[in-house]
Amino acid sequence: MPYLHQPGFLERLSEHERQRLGQICPPRVFQPGELLHREGDSCQSLLILIEGQVKLSRVAGGGQERIVYVAGNGDLLGINFLDQAAIHSSTGVCLSRVMVCPVEKSQMEQVSRELPNVPLRLAQVLAERVGQLEAQLEVASAPAAFRLGRTFSWLAQRFSMPDFSPWRDLPMELKQEDLAAMCGITRVTVTHTLGELRNLGLVKGTRGRYQVNLKALEAWLEGFADGA
Repeated sequence: MPYLHQPGFLERLSEHERQRLGQICPPRVFQPGELLHREGDSCQSLLILIEGQVKLSRVAGGGQERIVYVAGNGDLLGINFLDQAAIHSSTGVCLSRVMVCPVEKSQMEQVSRELPNVPLRLAQVLAERVGQLEAQLEVASAPAAFRLGRTFSWLAQRFSMPDFSPWRDLPMELKQEDLAAMCGITRVTVTHTLGELRNLGLVKGTRGRYQVNLKALEAWLEGFADGA
């Protein structure tokens, strides 16, 4: 099952563990725009994201969408699935073709018996996620330019394919409304701030498709933070 050779959570497992996990919990495929789950739905299974990107969003005050995360290869969705009263805290929509390995509660018991390393690696990933959330809180009150730049940097590091060019293509369509929700700023502010980043030669593109000069952007972010 070569489609289980993906970075993230799965790369922490051995070849045998990946193979057996795919046999116990057969993968499913979703197309761009398909809904994985809605905010408030009962959470019945852990979803291991093997391939693609999933937008996770919540409805904030005033009915506006707030993107809380863009999940990619190796990420885990529905991590509270073992709780009988568990619900999804966000809505998951596929941004691309997505393949997931759904692990039901009953299957997790079998996985734990046959593959005891899997729940240990799961705990490791969850601990790292806590650290990511703490880092997000640190920049919640930062200026809009820093927040948008940090978002572009993270997306480029997480999802782009490195090559000899300094520019990294973001393999997903992100509207200005999406960027605004991810950064916690208004769409108007995103439009203005995008112009600033373009003028600095850090970002280019429009209409949802962007390229990021990652090395230059990271240097700019470091200088921005040092001068704060």
